[in-house]
Amino acid sequence: MAEQLNVKTSGEGDSNVVLLHGLFGSGNNLGQIARDLKEDHLVHSVDLPDHGRSDWLQWASIQGYARCVAAWMDDHQLTNCCVIGHSLGGKVAMQLAVNRPQLIRRLVILDISPMAYTVRRHDHIFAGLNAVKAAGATTRADAREVLLAHIDEPWVADFLLTSAYTDRSGLIDWRFNLAQLEADYGQMLSGIEVQEARGLPCQIPSLVVRGADSGYVPKTTKQDFAHLFGALNVVTVKNAGHWLHQEQTETVLSLIRRFIAL
Repeated sequence: MAEQLNVKTSGEGDSNVVLLHGLFGSGNNLGQIARDLKEDHLVHSVDLPDHGRSDWLQWASIQGYARCVAAWMDDHQLTNCCVIGHSLGGKVAMQLAVNRPQLIRRLVILDISPMAYTVRRHDHIFAGLNAVKAAGATTRADAREVLLAHIDEPWVADFLLTSAYTDRSGLIDWRFNLAQLEADYGQMLSGIEVQEARGLPCQIPSLVVRGADSGYVPKTTKQDFAHLFGALNVVTVKNAGHWLHQEQTETVLSLIRRFIAL
């Protein structure tokens, strides 16, 4: 049985936009982009596998997620789409573009590189998420307190709590597949695979938007992308880190609007 993705579709128009969120998130996390674009586009906010209300996979991987998104697009006869991905969602979008370029008209990548990452940035988050379950927290306030014992940034704890729910036992649990994401975390750090690809570098017009204060995307971005994407433009947003679409919302939205309108 094929894995089912939970997708919220809004807006109107002949142009389809597919939004792919980052690790520990859901389709709601790119809501600012969806609300801005839905006046002129049909916007599909996807819960990636192992996240939100989508099915969980036996193994978590960028390639597996890309295949699930491609299967969903095939089922809904979506081609020639604009695909926008942030962080993990950006890697999934890149893998989708490499595997199935005919599905994508324009590609927007928000603050992520196609290269493999060696730094484990999320171990303290996994520790906090597991601690919430171990503590048997019954309220979001209690869960937040547990998270903040492991996570310095309150806004990160609040972001994680958008994926919290109360289970049948009255305990706080997570909608994302915590155990599998932790077990396969190395797969989340891996680079884009090319064994399925043909005709690289692909010529999909692609825009990389990086935060000037983010450590995720080096200044040598074009070199990192060159073997995969031949029609690439890179823009750096000042006074923004990894969450650039929230820190400099109007700037990022303006870049996206202009790019996908071409």
